[in-house]
Formats: sequence, C-alpha cells, structure tokens
Amino acid sequence: MKKRLLALALGLAMAITVFAGCGSANGNAAAENVKDPGQEADASETGKGYKMGISVLNLTGQFFIQLVDAAQAECDARGYTLMTNACDSDSANQIDALENFISAGCNAIIVCAVDVEAAAPVIAKAKEQGIAVVCLTSKIEGYDAYIGCEEYVLGYTQGCAVGKRIAEMYGTEEEVQAATLNYDLIESVIARKQGIMEGVQEYAPNVVFVADATAADQEEGMTNTENFLQANPDLKVVCGVSDGAALGAYQAFKAAGLTDRDQYLIAGIDATDEALKLIGESTIYQVSVSQNPTATGKDLVVTAANVLDGTGFEKDSLFDLQAVTDANVADYQ
Repeated sequence: MKKRLLALALGLAMAITVFAGCGSANGNAAAENVKDPGQEADASETGKGYKMGISVLNLTGQFFIQLVDAAQAECDARGYTLMTNACDSDSANQIDALENFISAGCNAIIVCAVDVEAAAPVIAKAKEQGIAVVCLTSKIEGYDAYIGCEEYVLGYTQGCAVGKRIAEMYGTEEEVQAATLNYDLIESVIARKQGIMEGVQEYAPNVVFVADATAADQEEGMTNTENFLQANPDLKVVCGVSDGAALGAYQAFKAAGLTDRDQYLIAGIDATDEALKLIGESTIYQVSVSQNPTATGKDLVVTAANVLDGTGFEKDSLFDLQAVTDANVADYQ
C-alpha cells in the first residue's frame, strides 16, 4: 500500500511540474503576443522592422527616382515598410502627406521640404509623438538628422567645371551664349543657380547668360531648351540645376543636330545613371556633379534607423561634391 501511495504522489508531482512548465513557456508568451484583430501592430513591437515615410519634390526627376528606389531597396533588405510621397513641389500636398505619415504610425519621416517654415508645425507634431525626422537638402526646425549640401557650393562645383571646359573650347575672349534651367520654386535652389553662373564666369568671363527658365524634369527641360534655341540660335551652353532638366536640354540639342562636343555643352547636377552614360559616351552632355542618389537613398534609411535605435549618427552630414567629366566618369559608373 505504501508503494502504491508513493507512486501516486510522484505521478501527481510530475503532472504538476509539466503543466507548470507549459504555462510558463507557452501560455505567458502567447498572452504577450496577442494583438487586437484588425489592428496593425507597431513595427517596433513586432520586431519585423520600422515603418518610414519619405516625401520628395517629385518622382519625375531622375535624382529622386534613384533616391527613392534605393531607399525602398534598403527598407526591403531590413524588413521595414516605406510609404512614399511625391508632392510635385506643392507645399500643401506635402503637409497632407506628412500628416498621413503620422496618422499611419510611421516611426520615422524623411523629407525634402518644399517650404521649411510651412512644414515646421507638422514636423513639431511628429516630434511630439516620438517620430524621428531626417531632412534632405533643407533643414526643418526640430530635425534629428540632415543629409545635404550647401546649395551654392553644389552649383559652383558644376559652374567651375563648365567654365574650364568652355575656356578649352572657345578661349576667354570670344562671346559664348549660355542658358540656365532653374528651379526657383524652392529658395535654396536659387543659390544653386547663382553658384553655377558665378563658377562659369570665374573661368570663362566671356560667357553671357541669355536665357533662363524653370524645369522640374526632362520634359520641361526639353521644351524650354527648344524655346531657347529658337530665340537664341547662337546658344552654345545649357546648365541645368538637375540632371533631369539638363537631359531634356540634351534631347533638344540632339534633335536640332547640335551634337559636336567641341562646340556645344550641356551640364547637370546629380550624376544620375543616364547622365553618367552620356558623359562616358563623349556626347555634348559633358558635366554633372556627384551627389550619388543611390547611396543617399540608402543613407537616409540607415540614418533614420540609427536615430530610432539610439546608435551613432551624424546630425549634419554633407555630400562630398565632385564634378564628373569624361576624365573621371569611370569612377562613378
């Protein structure tokens, strides 16, 4: 009888132990992971990755296309979700998008601001809710990190390279007519155009700027350059504040049969893939400036993640600007 009672006691103890073990290993964990059906889990809680929102000026210019593609690729590699907005350089549209990023539960916002003052209140709201803010090109009050450059220096880098090339082509005495494709809709980019013009004339004081027009992308760049050529048949040079606009100028010159690279010169900024290809092929598209949109798109995501994780990041990170010509284009392809 004593043996039978001892066996029963041991069996009961083992059952209790097994039950208790199941409860601590599975029951508590299951309770911790229960989410309200239909309610999206916060990315930082699930461990699947952050949700980020990115707002850029447009997705017609090659620079922003490559940048956003690279940001998306980096988010995909990290298991993050990326919401994308192209505001078409409309401040009201951008503010609506930023509000939507906040409502959607984004952990971080990446923004290339149309109007920094107009965006400031919604960015302040994002910061109040613990959202990381990374700025591209322009700084908005309260930002966590910034990636960009001094706009004047960006333009000046292009202008100096263009001026040197014009001096090779025409010397510094013969008048050379030039035009600019601007983006004066954004104040900071006005300084970029100014840098272009002053850089050109530093090395080629014989250049006369005879035309200027706003161009956000290749289509506008081509249309405006066609108008330039009609009004100024002796036009030799077009400098764009972006490769997107300048690629349109290239198409207009090409369509007009103006393809001798010792007479004509097109220059842009951003060192996009298409611009680099044309420079490498020794066309009249002879200068760009490397901002490396692919690397920048990745860096924006990495920086935002570092802000969220509390790991090391530079608050203000500047591009290492380099003029790209046929002499060094192979280093960028």
